Amino acid sequence: MMGKSLSFPMRGELLVLVACAAVSLTLLLLPADTRILVADRLGLVLTSPYYRVRDFGQDVLRTRDDNAWLRKRVAEMELLAATGERMQRDAGRLAGPALDPGFDGDMVPCRVVVRQRARFATLVKVHSLMPVQWQPWQPVISSSGYLGRLREVINDRDAWVELLTAPDFALGVEIERTGLLGVLRPRGDTFVIDMVGRDEDVVPGDRVITSGIAEIKEGDADPGGAALTQRGFPVGTIVQAYAVPDGLFKMIEVEPAASFDFNETVFVVTPMVAEIGPGGTP
Repeated sequence: MMGKSLSFPMRGELLVLVACAAVSLTLLLLPADTRILVADRLGLVLTSPYYRVRDFGQDVLRTRDDNAWLRKRVAEMELLAATGERMQRDAGRLAGPALDPGFDGDMVPCRVVVRQRARFATLVKVHSLMPVQWQPWQPVISSSGYLGRLREVINDRDAWVELLTAPDFALGVEIERTGLLGVLRPRGDTFVIDMVGRDEDVVPGDRVITSGIAEIKEGDADPGGAALTQRGFPVGTIVQAYAVPDGLFKMIEVEPAASFDFNETVFVVTPMVAEIGPGGTP
């Protein structure tokens, strides 16, 4: 019964056959020019739905690709905006009460692009989005605290930074609570402060900052012309302090404030550039 309902009636087949024959004879009886024109019109009527569906499908695919590209661009712009806001927050937090009131430096945000592959990384390469007047030994900080110093200038946008973990690194520091001065050096996987007397008041939990006084630079041909680290950048916290038998100085171990394993954005502290007025004076 199902097959009978779907079969085309014999009468319908005859009607279609007669219609096709009539159209064919009509086309044959028409003049050549008219015959070509009518055949072209018929072909257009029969094929027009196909081309419309095809064009619609292509437009849908093209629109989908355009939307995907736009979504990608919007995501990239949102990421850049979030990065800029984070840089501003980090710079504002670091330029807080810890720094001296007379601090006149500028914090240039830079992206870490190359990291030395070793157990203890000692060098990273940074890139600035804008030209910078780099100077050797300019301090470099992260969002948490002191990270290292500028070691080698590549160009006005790229430079190598020596991290505090470098074996020969030495930094003048101050114990904030008491004002005691010392020299911070890496020792294995920890940091120690030298040159603090055995009888001085030092306890675990004391905050350590840059002193802005002593700057130890090895291998510099002209130490006097190098940049000086300003006072007040957080360096770390004292975790252990005790007197060594028969020693003149305390053994002081420090936990660094900054992380040296992963830093996406760092700040190079450069002197503030004064604006020149119309008369040629700042």
